[in-house]
Amino acid sequence: MPASSSSPISPVIDQLLDVGSSLGDDPPSVLTVLGTLADTRKRRGIRHQLAAVLGLAVCAVLAGARSFVAIAEWAADADHATLAELGVRDAVPCETTFRRVLQSLDAQALDDSLGVWSLARTAPATELRRIIAIDGKTLRGSAQGGVPGRHLLAAFDHVHGVVLGQVDVEAKTNEIPMFSTLLDAIPLVGAVVTADAMHAQRTHAEYLHGRGAHFVLTVNAISPSCTPNSPRCRGATFRSVTSPATGDTAASRPVS
Repeated sequence: MPASSSSPISPVIDQLLDVGSSLGDDPPSVLTVLGTLADTRKRRGIRHQLAAVLGLAVCAVLAGARSFVAIAEWAADADHATLAELGVRDAVPCETTFRRVLQSLDAQALDDSLGVWSLARTAPATELRRIIAIDGKTLRGSAQGGVPGRHLLAAFDHVHGVVLGQVDVEAKTNEIPMFSTLLDAIPLVGAVVTADAMHAQRTHAEYLHGRGAHFVLTVNAISPSCTPNSPRCRGATFRSVTSPATGDTAASRPVS
């Protein structure tokens, strides 16, 4: 799908700078992080630095590009100031370069590096808590024929709207066993973790407690042992909570 001729070029850089300035003081730049990734290309004949190729790809996708051709078209239309900001020295990478670099890139290493960067950029002030939402989504357009779409479990920073980490949930499993795998790389002491009813598991609660985190887990009819009338919860204090979005009412127990 070609990039629209009206796709913003310089405003994309401005947007990244605006977001970056709101996330913290003097952290490493995105280009610096991208430059730390392993470049699998043979050294002989390399014309474009890895960070520059990836930086162009990131900006093109932010501008609406959804294919290798569209990314290359966006890069070719970028002005000199934008190219210089992204570290492009001479010629602009072509579609083949974008395709080869992105297809050979270690996706997990990219996720890990950007996760560390996001954690540094969104570190809360001393008197504040980090609030993290855990949720799984199937990538749009990833299903092909009878093959189910790719499903990811992600940790999302409530305040900044930034993904702190994500893991692939394979077809033969589900989100539950990937919960701790996702959070192992994220500092949780003092943080508040929220999750849906799928993760209202004793093992998850014990894991979060052991990591020094506070947590809010949704409980519904699929978790009868956690309702106000269950033997385990008799004597506990519950309050009624109504969803402003759906109007549904549920019982909530304060967690000490």
